[in-house]
Amino acid sequence: MSSAAEIDAGRIAESRAAPATRDIPDWMRVALNGTVIVVFWNHLWFSDLSDRSLLEAAESGSFLTQATFIGLGLAMAAALWHLGLERLRPLLSWPILLCAGWLALTILTSVEPLLSIRRSILLLIAAMLAAGVLVVARSARQFALTLAGSALIIVVSSFLAVALVPHLAVHSAFDVQAEPDHAGLWRGIFPHKNEAGSVMVILILVGLYVAATASRFYGWTIVVLSAIFLVGAGSKTAMATLPVILVVTSLCQVVRGRVLRVLLLVAPILAFSVISIGSVFIPPVKEVLEALLKDATFTGRSEIWQFAVENILNRPLQGWGYGAFWLTERTMYGSATISTWVNSARHAHNAFLDSALTTGFPGLVLALLAYVYGPLRDLNRIAADRPLDPTTMLFLRLWFFAMISASFESVLFNGNNPTCCMVMLAIFGLRMRTQHALVRG
Repeated sequence: MSSAAEIDAGRIAESRAAPATRDIPDWMRVALNGTVIVVFWNHLWFSDLSDRSLLEAAESGSFLTQATFIGLGLAMAAALWHLGLERLRPLLSWPILLCAGWLALTILTSVEPLLSIRRSILLLIAAMLAAGVLVVARSARQFALTLAGSALIIVVSSFLAVALVPHLAVHSAFDVQAEPDHAGLWRGIFPHKNEAGSVMVILILVGLYVAATASRFYGWTIVVLSAIFLVGAGSKTAMATLPVILVVTSLCQVVRGRVLRVLLLVAPILAFSVISIGSVFIPPVKEVLEALLKDATFTGRSEIWQFAVENILNRPLQGWGYGAFWLTERTMYGSATISTWVNSARHAHNAFLDSALTTGFPGLVLALLAYVYGPLRDLNRIAADRPLDPTTMLFLRLWFFAMISASFESVLFNGNNPTCCMVMLAIFGLRMRTQHALVRG
């Protein structure tokens, strides 16, 4: 395997040999990638959670979100066309293509085809942006510094929001979509403390990468600030998963056998899945959790999971259609016998259930191939019996965080979700590195 210096030198020589019209200035690369990353992490700053319109069906979507992603999508498409679309060829792997193909098919069989098409466009643009960031970045150092600048914008803005506009940055008793015990918890520029917590975990992982690749000062500054904000947000899921991510991925540096690495990574994912869904559908697991945990329902998620499973069984093959179930009039107002807060849920709080709910059981299987089998296969191809370099470690940690979070949040097919955007970037990054299509840190 080529060293980092050899590959970086090869890329520099390649760029010098290529026609000038095929290059993009560094400031444009950094500006485009930096904007995309900030938008990935949060593009709806300072949400007013006391606005009662948040309780209404949201089939029309957010005009700001649509305009932002379309604008960035056009800019990234122009950059990719300029640099050469052949750089995206490594992404044409059979797990990704099968998953995308089935997703497209279920859009056509959706109970709300137009709604599914509109929401799938956002996911498609987010996927293109995630892949584009990896192509546009000239080097691992530039990639790391762009991430560092974006991370500092997010975390510093969140602290300033808590200090200067607490009514828009701290949960209160007037929030219409939050529980009473959330009052006083930080959310910063984010719409919810759980989203803030997830992004802070991502920033901690980014900070560790920046410290290892570009700047110890900036990297550890990001880690410390993000950790402090994570505690202030009080996101229990994020705080519980962060140590698991750091310990397990660090052990991957010690355990270098292909099978052992896979077992080390898959075991916690299965364990979290059993703990979450098992608390509802497996009586022995439920009894153990009730004896060990203060809230074995995981803050009411069990009611949503039961509701989701009931509707999965109504359309087990094709599902309800991408984006055509939650926050629609059918879900919120379509039943005269069910009228609880579950009907106003934004998602199933479980990515695997949401995959089966929207794309059927075949879609769930294909999602597991694309999101679990493919990345593990690529990881073994990159460094089967060798230690992981910093960039591969970043992608592994982002992927592992998403897979752990998938048992409690819907992070696989939600282009509006920061964890979803970053796991697509991580999966594409691992895929590209198998064919030396991405510089190595």
